[in-house]
Amino acid sequence: MCQTYGNLPAMTPGADALGCTAPRFPHRRAGHCGSGALRDLFEYQNLDFGDGALSEGEIFGLGAGLGFLYIEAPSARPPIYLVGRTADFELDIASILGFGVDVCRAADPAEGFDLLRDALKTDGPTMVWADIMHLDYLRVRMHNTRHDIVVVSIDERAEVAYVADNDRDEIQACSLASLSLARCSQAFPGPNENTIFRYAWPDQLPAPRDAVRSAVGAAISNMRGGGRPLAGLEGMTGLSGVKRFAERYARWPETIGDALPEALNALSLFIVKAGTGGAMFRSLYSEFLRNVGERLDSAPMVAAADTYEVLAGAWVELARCAASGDHQSGVALADDIVMLEHSGIEALVDVLDVI
Repeated sequence: MCQTYGNLPAMTPGADALGCTAPRFPHRRAGHCGSGALRDLFEYQNLDFGDGALSEGEIFGLGAGLGFLYIEAPSARPPIYLVGRTADFELDIASILGFGVDVCRAADPAEGFDLLRDALKTDGPTMVWADIMHLDYLRVRMHNTRHDIVVVSIDERAEVAYVADNDRDEIQACSLASLSLARCSQAFPGPNENTIFRYAWPDQLPAPRDAVRSAVGAAISNMRGGGRPLAGLEGMTGLSGVKRFAERYARWPETIGDALPEALNALSLFIVKAGTGGAMFRSLYSEFLRNVGERLDSAPMVAAADTYEVLAGAWVELARCAASGDHQSGVALADDIVMLEHSGIEALVDVLDVI
């Protein structure tokens, strides 16, 4: 089953990606799976603003990836979950930049492989969802079924797929059996149903100023309106979610009790290590604002980048306290983060006023 978002013209045949060796594909390690995968694909498609390949931060910002979700479930392990990006970043970037994307899913693994094979033959390198727990080139012990990777090619005779993953510097060989398990996982945060993203790549991007105006406006809406939660999970989103997180964090010793060490460890992981760009995605957004602000000679964008850089530092400091087991020192930091998140959105409003 495929669901179309945006305007999808007829696909043009891409390079044959069913060869016996890993083809050339522009890949570098990245801070976040989605923005890293799409950065590689944009470079592969020669899509930029005329002055070189876009940075990962620019891709994240152009997709209005800025968001927030907080969930507290004392009976779960770990008892908390939070993420600093939107659920629909991979779709929103196409909408914001004016091209289409077909999201195809199949519950049956064989049908899912057929979808992937067809996409590779027709479009070339294709982004898919894969559960990190089942990817044989990774060494992780947790599930994430929404991990974006690019399948660059497959070699059916050798039963190998060549994939680009933000967590590795080089293109990785992954067994087709491992990839199949990863693509039809039922684990957290929900079944990934062999999902693939078939983008209708445009010939060129919109003018930078137009793209930034749409992207920044969408990011403000994400944070003020909350946005759609990841995988439909129940929780508090946007600025309201940040406020709820800070309020609940102060009460963790009371509400979470003996699971507090586990919650603090998870908090540190979710802020700096779980594919967040190292700082709850806020450093990626700062990079977007700074790079584009300098390109457009926009002082308000550069000022907003400074705000998000400070915000990123506050999240990292909270992660440091959590990793050391120091809950109490994090209480004031969490309150500061609430104010800084609001300051960040106010700075984005200033950007919209002049862009």
